[in-house]
Amino acid sequence: GESDSRSAPIQMASVCGRAMLMRKLFEQKHPKRVPRADARIGSEPEQIAASARLGMQKVECGYNNARLPMRFRQWPEAGPLGWPDVDVAVPEVDATKLTREAFARCFVAQNLPVVVRGALRCWLPIGQWSDEHLRRLAGERKIPVRVKPHAEQGGLLFGDLHKMQAYEMLDVSLSELLDDLRSAVPSCYGARMPLRDLLPELLPEMGTGPSDVFTSAFGKEMEINPVCYLGAGRQATPMHFDPSENLLCVVRGFKQLTLYPPADAENLYPAGERNSSAVYSLVNFCAAADTACFPKLCQARPHSVMVREGDVLYLPCGWWHAVRGSQELNLSINYWFALHETKADLEGSVRSLLQETLQGM
Repeated sequence: GESDSRSAPIQMASVCGRAMLMRKLFEQKHPKRVPRADARIGSEPEQIAASARLGMQKVECGYNNARLPMRFRQWPEAGPLGWPDVDVAVPEVDATKLTREAFARCFVAQNLPVVVRGALRCWLPIGQWSDEHLRRLAGERKIPVRVKPHAEQGGLLFGDLHKMQAYEMLDVSLSELLDDLRSAVPSCYGARMPLRDLLPELLPEMGTGPSDVFTSAFGKEMEINPVCYLGAGRQATPMHFDPSENLLCVVRGFKQLTLYPPADAENLYPAGERNSSAVYSLVNFCAAADTACFPKLCQARPHSVMVREGDVLYLPCGWWHAVRGSQELNLSINYWFALHETKADLEGSVRSLLQETLQGM
């Protein structure tokens, strides 16, 4: 009754407090060891299996911290989404026909991706952010970029899948990056660049960002927003997931994504040893599938989508994605959000604390 509802937050706080104390005491006795950045993850079958076991623990912690409900981490009673090893197209909707209520009910509440065509028709950066305009606004600004890509059949893969520190970084000016992206084979990729910190001159032209048709369905906006990605030469990012709701807004070029639902995590061989908060798959999705090394991959259920200039992709919390850009210069802006309180699992953060504590014992 009423007394039960009042005592529930107190009980929850008590559980949180005990879990945090247990974890603190354990970490004092057994401090975490951070592997060298140049250390490598083994590629023998038993090493892959061990890494994936650790990876699944990190995945569960990520899902718990995001408060992703258990029903979205498992296949629904009606059966898995899609078919093993057969690409399923992500649904698409014309922006003029999408209401706030329909977006929230049909996609966000179901944790299902959708691409909204033409959602950014009236956004100032569309058509305005040419190379010359970007140089004029912020050409001398220094930004960190990813370097040393690996040439693959599907493009330029930035990131070593079996290295503890996946990316090698270099500081260049925005103008230098734009020059490099005009070369036949670019050597740099401007990824995950928080504009407030790195290129604040671009912010006034962005207004408040995506329409509240989207944002009203989410919880708190992440402080890192907005985040820019600027590349060319069919640059690729390894398969990973974000523990947040994601709006991917394409300003120039296009982005091709391969997606997998949260329930497919085990089939994607998440790497557990990396000294990074992000969890990446050990599988190279720019090359032909190596089912000899990764046999569970045959059971994974891929979804695919192309997001063009002026489109917005809603990428739900916990969905795995590998991203590949267009050959020509491509620019996208990401916005991340916490889950809306009506969607979030209120006990998820408590489970995460208990899980991390118990795993160390």
